[in-house]
Amino acid sequence: MKLALHIGTPKTGTTTLQRWFAQNRTALQAQGVIYAQAPGAENHRKLMAYARDTDKPDGSFAGFGIHGPEDHAAFRAGLETALAQEVAAHPGARVWVMSNEHIFSKVITRPMARRLKDLLTPHFSEITVYLHLRPQLDLMMSNASQLARIGRQMSRVEMTRPGISPENYFFGYDRFLTNWEAVFGASNIRLVPFRRTPDMTRFLQAELGIDTSTLPAAARENTGLDWRAIALANVVNRSLQAADVAPLPDFHLDSMPGTERIQPGLALAQEVQARFTASNAALAARRSDITLEDLTPDWSAYAPEGNLHLVDAPCVFEAQLGHMVRRFAGDVALETWRRHLAEGKLAALTGDAAGVSRAKRQMERLATRLTSLGVALPAAPAPRPAPTQTAPAQTTPVQTGTGTA
Repeated sequence: MKLALHIGTPKTGTTTLQRWFAQNRTALQAQGVIYAQAPGAENHRKLMAYARDTDKPDGSFAGFGIHGPEDHAAFRAGLETALAQEVAAHPGARVWVMSNEHIFSKVITRPMARRLKDLLTPHFSEITVYLHLRPQLDLMMSNASQLARIGRQMSRVEMTRPGISPENYFFGYDRFLTNWEAVFGASNIRLVPFRRTPDMTRFLQAELGIDTSTLPAAARENTGLDWRAIALANVVNRSLQAADVAPLPDFHLDSMPGTERIQPGLALAQEVQARFTASNAALAARRSDITLEDLTPDWSAYAPEGNLHLVDAPCVFEAQLGHMVRRFAGDVALETWRRHLAEGKLAALTGDAAGVSRAKRQMERLATRLTSLGVALPAAPAPRPAPTQTAPAQTTPVQTGTGTA
């Protein structure tokens, strides 16, 4: 049985691909194409969590209930069982598809890659790994939007730091692929150059022989932010940091007006990309599916004068803006905490133990957030004792007379 394993890179239409395959799962099954569910309903992030070392936890570990070695072992055993059951349920499948871009950025060593292969090989006799590569500078510019969404500061210093180099697994394609080729075999890895083939969803549809004539077109997801939205995020999160408050995640950045992308300026762009010329050339020299030109940016897309210096510009009302956002965020978090409290009470009344546990976890998470925002957490009202039943008091009849009938 065949498996198409798509591992990224990030910011190359991965969300679009995953959503299209997940939304058309039933129709694809009729064509013998199975988009797996055991590793995740849409994004197969469980594959990354399975393969990653326990002592190198990813942010998703807590969400999967992984807090230590025993939890991780149980998680792995659960995924192994679920995957085996799902494969057994589709004996006539022509090809399976799995996709997770975090594999590229998190499953970076040979032991991790081997752990993932060992999970898959009992079920699939042929595994093809698909990796969508774009020039490192283009990846960095596109990834700036995603980093801003999760609260990271974007600046010239951040985007030109020494760590952005061929020695970094995220940007050092040659280093990453050396490890993966050693585990999966170079001939089982397919590099797809973004510059020539920007639509990975359409590429896989053709590669896997999928008839799309009756299926909806893929909708593009996660477009880049306007540079002014990134600048606003910088200002807000700087002010929060000054108040010892954790950065806020995406606060409606994607719905903000503007479509002007962040630009470093041509000279700086060429300086950063030059760091990768030698390693990209080495990769292209030993691979037939990628060229040095594929990994060289289209310089006409980079303006001579950039706007990178503006995203980190000072703001005269930075403290005031941060105060306002912090107050609004606190109000929203408090109301959400109250909603989960009400849900927990309702679950308790109906005997829904799982609902009570879920509400408690959400309340604990929000309590931490409220504390960081400086919002006093109201005490949950204690359960009111049931009224006790008392016997009616005995009364003595009052005599009103002493005569006899």
